[in-house]
Amino acid sequence: MTVTTWTQATEAGDVTVIEITFPRMRVQLLSLGAAIREVDVPDRDGNLGGVHLALPTVADHAVRALNPHLGATLGRYANRIAGGAFSLDGVEYPLDVNNGPNTLHGGSLGWDRLIWHVDGISDEAGAATIRFSLTSPDGDMGFPGTVSARTTYVVSDGRIEMRYEATTDAPTVISMANHAYWNLAGSDSIAGHELHVPADRKLTYDEFQIPTGIVDVDGTPYDMRESSALAPILEATGGLDDCYLLDGVEGQVRLGAVLSHPGTGRVLRVLTDAPGMQVYSGNNLRSPFDVHQSMSLETQRMPDAPNQPTLGPCVLRPGERYSTTTLLEFTTSST
Repeated sequence: MTVTTWTQATEAGDVTVIEITFPRMRVQLLSLGAAIREVDVPDRDGNLGGVHLALPTVADHAVRALNPHLGATLGRYANRIAGGAFSLDGVEYPLDVNNGPNTLHGGSLGWDRLIWHVDGISDEAGAATIRFSLTSPDGDMGFPGTVSARTTYVVSDGRIEMRYEATTDAPTVISMANHAYWNLAGSDSIAGHELHVPADRKLTYDEFQIPTGIVDVDGTPYDMRESSALAPILEATGGLDDCYLLDGVEGQVRLGAVLSHPGTGRVLRVLTDAPGMQVYSGNNLRSPFDVHQSMSLETQRMPDAPNQPTLGPCVLRPGERYSTTTLLEFTTSST
């Protein structure tokens, strides 16, 4: 294993690039958004290939019009908050509105658009640990409280572990997530992929993609409790952008999804302790990418939970610590 770092000037400022290389895997991280930029893993024949969407240059990732949160850490709140506002302890907080009438992924300058501090890089026991930190001030995009956040990547051969932590000096809401864009074939479409999501239920939505309820997936195109070919699902639904309620005990790491590509044999397993997972099939991707070129599997708290407490907890108070872990495991199948 080798770890290489360098600095790239961008319009957002100087970005630290960290590259971890194994004989059978390569991962590139950016301090901009504490993000995954590139991942190369082998197919069933041992040929390394890129499986994550990336823009041509690091500098391109700082151009907001080009970068749809590629591989980045989302915050202060992943997914949508209805009406760009929420109430907490009797106080209403108007937020930055950047998605129709809603706030998406923390606002137009969410944490994915900011340069995080690189706290340390260590290399031991066959793994590289990279620690990023960010201080989000009180009033950042309208959110209350000064939040100290940390994203930690532990990268080993065939595995990426992502740990998120945060504390606050005043009551606030928080949901951190990673917005990776996976294509295990390195192709222009995920139609040839298969997806397994072992969840019985998903959210329903209004026209602005705000949750309106919870339904069983049984008998619907959204049922992927058995590994399912994506081509007919994309045709039946027009594309996925749906949050699944993951079975099992929240706070315990369990399987969230398995994405596979039969042609190359590549398999990605996502394990998490988060309560939900947004499954997004790249419906709104624009040039230089293609619509439905990727699959995002965003482990997170429920969208709009700040306005809908029945969807689960999302409040962080002084003296508490928010933490969540997601694991990405890359393997190959012989058939």
